[in-house]
Amino acid sequence: MPGPFGSFSWICSHTVLPQCNLFFSQFFNSDTTSSAFTILFPDSSDFFTKYNITGQNAREDPVVEIARSDSGVGIGSNCEIARVGHRGSPGDIALIVLSALSFLLAIFLSVQASRRKAAVGRIELRLFLFLYGLHSAFQIITMSSLLEQGSMGLSIKSSIHIATIVSLFWVLLGNGLIATQVVEDGTAAALAPLCILAVIFFIPTLYVSLDTAFGWTDVFTPNTGDMADVKNIALFILTLIWPAIAVVGYTMIMLYVTLGMLRETKPALLYLAAFVLFAIAQVIFFLVSQPLCNASNGKVNSAFLTTLLEAGAVGMLYLAWISITEDDWGEEVYGYYQ
Repeated sequence: MPGPFGSFSWICSHTVLPQCNLFFSQFFNSDTTSSAFTILFPDSSDFFTKYNITGQNAREDPVVEIARSDSGVGIGSNCEIARVGHRGSPGDIALIVLSALSFLLAIFLSVQASRRKAAVGRIELRLFLFLYGLHSAFQIITMSSLLEQGSMGLSIKSSIHIATIVSLFWVLLGNGLIATQVVEDGTAAALAPLCILAVIFFIPTLYVSLDTAFGWTDVFTPNTGDMADVKNIALFILTLIWPAIAVVGYTMIMLYVTLGMLRETKPALLYLAAFVLFAIAQVIFFLVSQPLCNASNGKVNSAFLTTLLEAGAVGMLYLAWISITEDDWGEEVYGYYQ
């Protein structure tokens, strides 16, 4: 990704991450409005060129309010899906549908896992599925151009969504650590650290996100006075680097458990498949969003494809879990309920 470490400039001009909603709110409501508007509504963007906004415009100008009202998710993107009801846009219907299906998938898998009363790691897996379902539900609100950019409601919901994502990846990694049986799954020794650390990840991330959007302090505002760069090192580490570390760590742990401890290849292949699907999803999300938006004339971007692939990855994780609990230790031993 082009740009210095911690920069979201290229990312937010090419993707629809909820983090970008925070920066939009930060820039739009900042005191340095002249330079902020040239970043939010650049004349070089095909989407914003019709507004002809320059550094001379004030926040109260009607054209600025119209541009803000029409804006989709992103920061100065060349192509955006306009907000629902604006410029004839229904929003990102494809993402809404796929996110709703992912939410239903999380519920379905959680119910199925609940039926396996004695399965190893059942409670921990259900916690992961709960957070994944919550993430899928928030995607509908924060990434599909439903709410007005720069609004308090969107900033708060985006902050909660981001904190949920960060906690989700800790719970994923925690599932891997518990799978090694360092502590017995389903016990207080396993669940207490898993839940406490999930909260510890959630609260600071929520604070950083809210501070970024509302500017409670100067800590998370751009370093340059003219807001030349969309940058936040804390959010960059928490939301981009940490999830990558967690996914790689989880995959390595589960390969050790399946190949080293259980000596089974089937679940190992399923975990590898989940990792590959997740990795491909990220590549598509970051590199295909703008080309797909341009090709569809602002109707869809890559978010729905990423959501589909991530749902496939979660499905693979569940199948791998089933393969371990059934194939390796046997139904007759644990008395599974079908």
